[in-house]
Amino acid sequence: MDKKEKKFIIAMIVLVVIVLGVIWYLKVGYLLEKPKMPEANIAIQTQMVDGGAISLRNADYTENQIKVGYEVKGFSLAEYNIACELYRNGHLISTSGSTGGGVTELDEKHYYFIGYEEITHMNLPEAINLDVKIKVIPNDFRQKSITSTFDVSLDKEVK
Repeated sequence: MDKKEKKFIIAMIVLVVIVLGVIWYLKVGYLLEKPKMPEANIAIQTQMVDGGAISLRNADYTENQIKVGYEVKGFSLAEYNIACELYRNGHLISTSGSTGGGVTELDEKHYYFIGYEEITHMNLPEAINLDVKIKVIPNDFRQKSITSTFDVSLDKEVK
């Protein structure tokens, strides 16, 4: 083997290693990255509760849907259920459980939830005030539930 053949073989090996590395990253590697919480689109409201914190971070109101995004820290989903209820003028307009709109695990005992309600059947004004109640419900019935209530004003977005 002369020098040209050796260089060619080394170049091919390097190329194969690079291609395999890119394929691995695209198939598996990005899964190793920690999920990130979406940027807040409202003023963040946080309440410290027994052993944790609950924050309302996002809220959207469109013609078809009301959607809220909230962060819960300090509670394990193995021990607690998380629920979100939306109230307008004291009347319940929605109930979504911890998986109804989606959940992202950010870290141990640290989650970002999305709760939403389809409102096509409701005739709501262009601007609404909502009370968002986030409940941390223990699986052990002997313990009391924890409820955090947040007030948010929203204008209907036209899409």
